[in-house]
This record gives sequence, C-alpha cells and structure tokens, in this order.
Amino acid sequence: MNIYICDVDSLERVFIALGSNLPDRYKHLGEGREMLRRISAGGWMESPIYETPPVGPAGQGPYFNQVVSFWYSGNSTKLLHYLKGSEFILGRKPRGHWNSREIDLDLLYFGKEVRQGRPNLPHPQIVSRQFVLVPLNDIAPDWEDPQTGLKVKDLLSGLLQKEEKIPFRVVTSEEP
Repeated sequence: MNIYICDVDSLERVFIALGSNLPDRYKHLGEGREMLRRISAGGWMESPIYETPPVGPAGQGPYFNQVVSFWYSGNSTKLLHYLKGSEFILGRKPRGHWNSREIDLDLLYFGKEVRQGRPNLPHPQIVSRQFVLVPLNDIAPDWEDPQTGLKVKDLLSGLLQKEEKIPFRVVTSEEP
C-alpha cells in the first residue's frame, strides 16, 4: 500500500491509455496497471479491457485497450518519463511508430493542462481514436477536454457520426 503525504491542491487528475497486441496482452496490461498504481495518490478508476482491431501496418494482431485514471502528485514531464521508463522495464521493444508492442502507456490528460512539446497535452489523437474514447467514456463521460471544451461523451458521439464504429469486445482474460 502506498501512503502519500502531499498538498491536496497539488494533485492532478490524470488519464492514461494502456494497450498491447503481443502475446500475453492481458498480463502486459496488468503489469502496466501495477506500475501506475505505484504512483497513484488515490481515486483509482479503470475501464473494462477491450479487444479492438489494430491500427497501423498490416499483419498486426488485435489490441487489448484500457484507460485508467487517478490522482497524481508531480508534473506532466515527470509523469511522461515515468510512463516511458515503465514501458522499458516491462519489456517494450523499439519497433517504430504504429507497430506491435508489448505495452503502450499514453498520457491522455494531465488535469486541464494544455501544452505543446513533450508531452503534448491533451494527447493530440484522443479525438480521432475510438479505442481510446470508448474506454475513456466508460470512466469519465463528463470529463471536459480542455482543448475543445467538449465532454468525452460528446467527443465520442461526434467521432461515431463521422466514421463507422469499430468492433469492441470486453475481455476478462487472455483468450486464444
């Protein structure tokens, strides 16, 4: 159990997307959640885990995707470094953009922070990714995107009006 002593005013609500499409996807997401629980200052929320088709080069297997949220004490740059370090510790191999991965930990929101650079906040592709918006909507439908001013449920509704819904399947274990 983690015990944090911090100024409540310094806490930020963060949202992180987890993804994996290499063998042991369920285990990879579990290990990713465990790394994130280590830095959570409370208020933990997690979406169901969904299996979704891959986005990117042909020949990839389906992904397991999930979004988690918690209170965090620190800054967005420090959190980004922790996420990238966690991916390395958990065995992510460099394969290039949009390729298969053991674990992917993407910082979606850091409170209401908007910034360009490292990290870009909010994550610039949230509004175009069903595999992020669906699980995000499960845990925070009324969260307001600080860049667009729209609620997550409205971002998802808008995206589904523009493109066909991709197949989502809730999973509870690693399945063949």
